[in-house]
Amino acid sequence: MLRLPNYKVSYLQIQQRFVTSTTNVVLKPNVSANAYQPRSVEKKKYENWEKYNLFTAENSSIKPRFSMVLPPPNVTGSLHLGHALACTIQDVIIRHRRSRGYNVLWLPGIDHAGIATQGVVEKYLKKKQDISRNDIGREKFLQEVWKWKEKHGHAIVNQLKTLGCSLDWSRQTFTMDQKHTHAVNTAFIKLFKKGLIYRKKALVNWCSALNSTVSDIEVDNVTLNGPKEIQVPGYDRPIKFGVIYHFAYKVYNSDEEIVVATTMPETMLGDTAIAVHPQDNRYKHLAGKGVWHPFRKETIPIILDEFVDMKFGTGVVKLTPAHSKVDYEVAKKNHIPSIQVINEKGCMTTSDQFNGMKRYECRQLILETLDNLGLLKDAKPHSMTLPTCSRSGGIIDHLPKEQWFLSCSNLNKKAATLVDKGLLEIEPKKFIKYWQNWTGDDRDWCISRQLWWGHQIPAYKCSVDRNIVWIAAQNEASAKVEASKILRTLPDLIKIERDPDVLDTWFSSGIYPFAALGWPYSVKKDFEKFYPLDLLATGHDILGFWVHRMVILGLELTDRLPFKKVLLHGVICDSKGAKMSKSRGNVIDPLDVIEGINMENLRDKTKEMHRNGILSLAEMDKALSYHQANFMTTGGIPECGVDALRFTLLSHDIKSHFVNFDIAMCHSNKLFGNKIWQSVKYTQLSYSKLPALNAELSKSNLTYFDKWILSRLSEMVATVNKSMNNYDFHLATKAIRTLMYNEFCDIYLEATKPGFAGKNFVKAYAHAHTLSAVLNTSLRCLAPFMVYLTEELIPKVPTFANNIVFNFRDGPNKYYDFPFTEDFTEWKDDTIEKQVNRFMNTIYLIRELKALYNISNKERPSIYINNLDENLRDNIESNQEVFLNLSRCSDVTFKPDSDKNYVSGILDKNTEVHVELLGEDVELAIFAAKTKLEKKIQQLNDSLSRLEAKFASGHYLANAPQWAQAVDKEKIDLKKKEIAQLQRLM
Repeated sequence: MLRLPNYKVSYLQIQQRFVTSTTNVVLKPNVSANAYQPRSVEKKKYENWEKYNLFTAENSSIKPRFSMVLPPPNVTGSLHLGHALACTIQDVIIRHRRSRGYNVLWLPGIDHAGIATQGVVEKYLKKKQDISRNDIGREKFLQEVWKWKEKHGHAIVNQLKTLGCSLDWSRQTFTMDQKHTHAVNTAFIKLFKKGLIYRKKALVNWCSALNSTVSDIEVDNVTLNGPKEIQVPGYDRPIKFGVIYHFAYKVYNSDEEIVVATTMPETMLGDTAIAVHPQDNRYKHLAGKGVWHPFRKETIPIILDEFVDMKFGTGVVKLTPAHSKVDYEVAKKNHIPSIQVINEKGCMTTSDQFNGMKRYECRQLILETLDNLGLLKDAKPHSMTLPTCSRSGGIIDHLPKEQWFLSCSNLNKKAATLVDKGLLEIEPKKFIKYWQNWTGDDRDWCISRQLWWGHQIPAYKCSVDRNIVWIAAQNEASAKVEASKILRTLPDLIKIERDPDVLDTWFSSGIYPFAALGWPYSVKKDFEKFYPLDLLATGHDILGFWVHRMVILGLELTDRLPFKKVLLHGVICDSKGAKMSKSRGNVIDPLDVIEGINMENLRDKTKEMHRNGILSLAEMDKALSYHQANFMTTGGIPECGVDALRFTLLSHDIKSHFVNFDIAMCHSNKLFGNKIWQSVKYTQLSYSKLPALNAELSKSNLTYFDKWILSRLSEMVATVNKSMNNYDFHLATKAIRTLMYNEFCDIYLEATKPGFAGKNFVKAYAHAHTLSAVLNTSLRCLAPFMVYLTEELIPKVPTFANNIVFNFRDGPNKYYDFPFTEDFTEWKDDTIEKQVNRFMNTIYLIRELKALYNISNKERPSIYINNLDENLRDNIESNQEVFLNLSRCSDVTFKPDSDKNYVSGILDKNTEVHVELLGEDVELAIFAAKTKLEKKIQQLNDSLSRLEAKFASGHYLANAPQWAQAVDKEKIDLKKKEIAQLQRLM
């Protein structure tokens, strides 16, 4: 493998030096605290990293480069746990690359988030000052938004630093700064001149709660299987949906009537035609005739069109072209007029008694009037799809408006081809089908929004008399010059007006990878050096919103893919698997996990968020209920620290759809940090007692357990390297924790105690060399995950200038590089691992028997092993002191003592383990243990039966999510293993 030059080491690492003493030992400063205290460890470390510019990328570096951008968080408030997941994933990737010698650029930025930020600030002003944006006007409102940005933008930066994110802050961007605004304008103008951006009147998705258009992918189509009352913004009472209404139109100058059906009866005020199928014999005779509109007092035509489904309902469709996308297309084909009856405020706009009424209040009056006229025929439950705004929760209206669109068809074909050819890699592969869905969509993208906060569209309406032309330009002067060429007049004679609308935030974000690096300026070192990006890591939920848009815009504006590979990770959920959201009340602030928070402060904080307009009353109530249900027993959220949070987040498979976060698991990982802390203290203490050694030490002096832990270390380093390269961080964290917690701390450290306490100094030194190498290497593997703890401890691990396990003579830098697999392969020994596994399984069985029969460690019983395996016997006899220390027993023999009472368990077909049962009432102890064991096995069998019954259910297999089924299958396997383990004790 190519060895790369080492990356910049940190402040503490710079201080590291190797000194050879008479004992060949370097003793580092002591780990003074008795226990791991995250706040103390994390204090001021980030400041030191910044002080020495450790995260700044170099334009002139000869090192291979690696570049990423942080998906810019919205400037709408504090970071949430989803941000913490995304940031930690990226930081681990970045730190790993740096430690491998790459010149790394990780670019930070903040997104202005047009709709979200405007909405939050509007709520804040309403709550705090009881004013709306319309009360203060556009200019003053934008001043308020900038104030919000200055306050919360800095808060977000501080939170990212707290999380340990090693971003290059010298290059920080904001999507509303001048450079990015210039890039956005340039992109719009270029695409306009290419004919890809155009303006037209079309039926758009309109959210009256936002008072703006939204794109198709910002519309959530909610399926209703029948009547359901839904709270709609702007209404005091819930509105009922999921009902289909049948009413009749009278055929003009006839006694006949035609019955139509609709789930939106208020839209009939805008009906301009009735459509039937040309082959429908029920209505053929009515072709060319009209029906009487009872409210507009005029006839509307009956037309023939094959789009009508003769078998659905009455086989008749009413057409409301101004408020239905399907009807709009049918009307255009048949030259049917369009009448808009719902305005931008969600109110009716008619010339009759319904004018000015709110849409859903009008609905009830329409139904009552139709009933009074004898035209309302029926109302039935009906399944339907209700379009809702993902931003506000409001119901989407379809309104005819003149808007700006980006033509996507040809751009999508290019993007699809590049993935098909493997030029753009999407990881994991399961998301390629989603990519194909996005790129297979020919709908054009409506990019204009009726907001105040955002990039105002650089388009000007230029007119002379009745001649009008739209021009895209950087300023009015340029627009007039361009328009004069088309209108054939002098620029000064042209009347000009800039479009007040702003661009969709995703348009600005779509050019972010290259705009943030200096595009469109022709000479910009960052753009030349670091573009295209090597990797984009983001949540799979914005594959269409953001990743797709970046690819199509990058290809068109830079002629290159904006990145070579996309890593899509899951969406953060709570411990029960529910997606975190304000509406559910289960959002957890990462700072509360890091610092800890009691119930009282958690309640006060939630109420303050409501007072500031961040949470609605309903959201606040749900949050308080969630806190009560989940954190009451622990008195709040315990302090876990940054490193435990980072480690916990990446202990899950990030490539799955959902990543469940459990506070209890996070606190457990804090205790894991303490375990590491104590292991360093133990190592320092052991080293401090080492006498001078005059004999020469070599690898041949390593003990049985030294060789075992080095073999396990070799396996861990290989697993971690492979997992890091494949972004399987959960496998890396599992391998590190298993080695450091279960094998190094629980077994190996215990196994070294007799050696350090004895008179065999060669053995003690063999342990010392091994301890140093294993601790240092493990901490280096852990470093990208637990950034603060490893920064604290690596310099404090005692070292040898000439370590027999791993040669550090290349200098201090090597002591901090990420470990290479090949440097540890010589220590891999499958034979010794199998032997120690059998050795330890014997000890585990002894511990189980002692626990079952309530034998305390103070009693120290004797052990008899009936064993036909000579290797196991030899290993126990040659490591008897370690065996007895780990099992907490007094002695071990391979012959029974007839004077002793034993209880036994089966290790395997060749081996039984017998533990001396001390005390007078042996029979009672055996009976109690057997009863307890049978009860436990019965409980497990009952639980197993319930789980297996699920998979016998067709309903469960058809409806339960795949991830839930996978969890249940894992539970079944675990139950079976647990039952088998307990049956060994019978």
